[in-house]
Formats: sequence, C-alpha cells, structure tokens
Amino acid sequence: MSAPSLLRMNPELQRCLWLELTPTRLVLMPVLLGLVLAGLHLIGTPNLKEWLGYALYFLLLLWGTRLAAESFTDEVAQGTWDIQRLSATNPLGLALGKLVGGTIYVWYGAAWCLLALPFVPGDMGGEELAGILIGGLSGQAASLMVAMLLHGFDANRRRGSTALAQVVGIVAGIPSLGMAAALSSLVREWGTEIHWFGAQFDIGPFTLTQQVLTLGWWLLGVAWLVRRQLGHAPSPWPFLAFAVYQMAFSTGFLFAGDLVPPLPVVSGVAALAGAALAYVSLFTTPWHVADAKRLMLAGDWAKRWSLLPSWLPVAVLAVILGAISVLSGGREWSLAAAALALFVRDIALVAAVRLLSRRRTTLLLLVLAVLLYGLLPEVLDAIGGIGLRAWIFPTLDAPAVTLVGPLAQALASLALAGWAWNRRKGP
Repeated sequence: MSAPSLLRMNPELQRCLWLELTPTRLVLMPVLLGLVLAGLHLIGTPNLKEWLGYALYFLLLLWGTRLAAESFTDEVAQGTWDIQRLSATNPLGLALGKLVGGTIYVWYGAAWCLLALPFVPGDMGGEELAGILIGGLSGQAASLMVAMLLHGFDANRRRGSTALAQVVGIVAGIPSLGMAAALSSLVREWGTEIHWFGAQFDIGPFTLTQQVLTLGWWLLGVAWLVRRQLGHAPSPWPFLAFAVYQMAFSTGFLFAGDLVPPLPVVSGVAALAGAALAYVSLFTTPWHVADAKRLMLAGDWAKRWSLLPSWLPVAVLAVILGAISVLSGGREWSLAAAALALFVRDIALVAAVRLLSRRRTTLLLLVLAVLLYGLLPEVLDAIGGIGLRAWIFPTLDAPAVTLVGPLAQALASLALAGWAWNRRKGP
C-alpha cells in the first residue's frame, strides 16, 4: 500500500502529520543534530557513531515515550477523545495513528541519525542498531498502552498518568533494562550460547528475536486497548495468547541439552508465569459490578467469553497447571499446593474488594498485599517462628498438615467474594 493511500485511509495519522511536521520543525531537527555532531567532531570525539546511538536513545525513548503517552492524554484533556471514539475509524487505524502519528517527529529525527551513520567515524553493529530502533518502538507502544490503562481507572487524571506511562515505556524500551536484554546479560555468564527447548542459539540473535516478538505483543496490546476504548467487547483472547507464549518461553529454559525436566517442575514453572501475569492483569484491569452483571446477563457462551476480564482465563489456566504440579507428586508438592491456595485466595480477595469498594480500590489492594505478604509473615515469625508461619504462609519443608491454613484462607476468601456479589448485584 502506498503512502498516499495509507494517509487517505487513516485520518488520524494524517492529522498528526499535519500537526507535528511543520516546515519550521522539519528544518530545525537536522540543523540541531548537525550542530551537535559538528561540536563533537571539533572537540576530537573519536566514536561519533556511539553518540548517534545516544541521540537515538534520547529521541526514541526519553522523548518518544513522552509523546506517545501525550498523544492519548492530551486528547482526553482537550475533550476530543470522545469525538474520536464516535468516529468511523477502525481500532487498528486509530492505534496506528496514535502510535506512529504522535511520535512521528522523533522518528523523523531518528531518520536523520540513520542517514548520518555511514559518514561519521566509529563503530556500531547492525544488531545493536536494530535493538535501539526496536526498543524505541516498544517503549513508545508500552507508554501509550499504560496511558490508556490508567485512563480506565481515572478518566480525569492526566499529569501523573503521563509521567508513569513514560517511565514504564523507558523501562520496556532500554535494552539494558528490558526483559530481553536482562536475559541476555544473565546468560552471558554461561557463554555465548543459550539453551532453549534443547536447542542452542547465539545470544545476540536470540535476544533480538525476543525483542521483535515482544514488540509484536506490545502493538497487539495497544490495538486491543483502543478496541476496548471504542466500545467493543474486551475479549480475553489476546492476553490469554500472550500468557501461553510467556509460559512456553519460560519453560523452554528448563530443557538444557538432553535434560528433560520432570512434569511437576515444568507445570509448576508455567503456573508461576501464568500466576504472575494474572496478578498484573488483575491490578491493571478495572472490574465493576456493572461489568459482572453484563457478563451474567449475556445470552450465550460466546458472548460471555468475549466479556470475561482478561485475567480470569489466565488465572484458571494457572490454577490447572498448579494442580497438575501438585497431583504429579513433586518433591515440594505441599509447598506448591499452599501457593496454589493462596493464589485462589488473592483472586477472591481482589474480586471482593472491587465489588465492595467504589473508589481507591488499587490503593486498598496494594495495602492488603503489603499486609498479607510483608507484615503478617514477619509478625508470625516473631510470635511463633517458622512453625506458626507455615500455617498461614507456605514454607519449605513444612508438614503437609499446615495446608489447612492456606486452604481455609482460600475458602474464606471465596465465601467473602460470594457475599460481596450477593450484596451488590441487587434484585
């Protein structure tokens, strides 16, 4: 598809291009970059390619993540976002317009940096350059996604949402902080190759491939959130697919060479990955009584599935995998069973809090998490040591009879969630 036809089909992108790429800004960017390079050359900087890499970091991450978040929060603050929601623009086109159009000026500057690379002294590998560009787009997508997530909790909050979204975008995009590069740094201690599902891969290409796949998931998440903002059913499929991918990715490192890990270990690691993602979605997805009523009143199972919160299928899958790990009779089956019970407890507690509390539910949940996982275990240690703590919180080498404590907590939390639902659902 040609660029003119793309612009005709995407009015949001066209609008952003008109606003961002003014004649003055088009001239100012290469002039400033040229002055910086000239100054560095005059002071005798030997590796100008390295400084161009720093310029790309500044443009795509420090500045680009800010612009990506503001492309959404500014629309909300100006009251034009509701108008866009009523327009005929499809979700994918609107997501593309926000992400690419809102950050087009920094990508214009990045294009000038790329044009200058062959003509300046120094060294920069293609793999490093690709990592910077992919990381920049990943950071911008993450920033836009977080801004939209925060809007779902508080539609009137702007300044703090933009700053938080920018920070998350920077963390997601900088290779030295990102998950893929952190993995690369970890396995460098093992050598230049990495084992995944029994196969050997060079660290560089493996990490870069993971960055590309992560970028794809960020873009899918942005399109999914825009679709929700436009009033479509949320659909748990995208997050469930991401969770399955992360479970498979995590368990792949257990297969080193000819080593085949036992089933309790594989299912346990997959369950932990799924539970972690379920917690993240649980805390970042608003869930109100009206949503629960809409789900219960849906006419068929297909409609009910599309209305499910994204965390629920992932949580169910994590519970199933955890149960498989426990029933397989692993070495620490009682610890796995206790952790599974506490996971069910947490899901039920979050559901109860969301049903009973109308405001500040996220803050209340964070306080509850600190109490249950920080303060309570320390108090129990001070009173009765590990023996007492095991009845409330899972510990290694605890007797199987201490499972009564976590199971009782899970049942009590489920009862609380049921009571909260009966209280709020009304006639």
